[in-house]
Amino acid sequence: MQSVISAEELFGSASNLVQQRCNEALSGIASLGTLYQVATAVVALLFISILVRYFDLFRYLLLSFISKKTNRSDIHIYAAEVHNIEVFTSIAGISLLSLLTMRLSVMEEVRYSLMPLYDLSVWQLGGLVFGAIFALVVAERAMLYIVGVVSENKKLCEAIGQIKLLYFSITIILLAPMLILALLTDESTAQIALFVSVAICLISLILFIKDTFLLFQTQRFSIFHWILYLCALEIFPLSLLFAPILRG
Repeated sequence: MQSVISAEELFGSASNLVQQRCNEALSGIASLGTLYQVATAVVALLFISILVRYFDLFRYLLLSFISKKTNRSDIHIYAAEVHNIEVFTSIAGISLLSLLTMRLSVMEEVRYSLMPLYDLSVWQLGGLVFGAIFALVVAERAMLYIVGVVSENKKLCEAIGQIKLLYFSITIILLAPMLILALLTDESTAQIALFVSVAICLISLILFIKDTFLLFQTQRFSIFHWILYLCALEIFPLSLLFAPILRG
């Protein structure tokens, strides 16, 4: 009976079968299908169109982000565009994060942390993340509005809203190239892009916390009120988003 000759015996110890590489490829981005790549391209084009359409506003926001000498009260000049930019960046940003979750679900290093959601398909997982983040954004805006009405201090809440808009818009735009790179590259490159993205988020978070603290100080609120704001309007909604996954 003729024995099966292995690739190592036939071609040498440094060889391997092409089929093995195909199987490895199908376990990564290729397993997500063509529709995933099309969706990534659509989101990338949406970011480009937003950046081109609202370039002046983004330039102003970026200067505000870098230099504190920029007068943020001048944002009323772009009042007609602020609502549109908030809607478009929210949709593009949430879509990008949903696609990122789908990409993470096929990465060996992080896929086990998503085990409680493995009963869902990849697209169901992306849709769940999109809906959860969208609900979180709407809830935070609603809570901020209610606090402004109840406390009769709408100016403070509007100022907080402007700071959130500033950091959210700029952070999303800065993250977009890195996250799109993570969506379309192999795992080693994707990991580097994700590390850079985490660093950007941490810097943005630190600056956001500092700005809100200075805002409460200028309004002569105690540090207790600032901590209460962070817990009620920033930490608590996020805990509702991540607690079910961690509990699972």
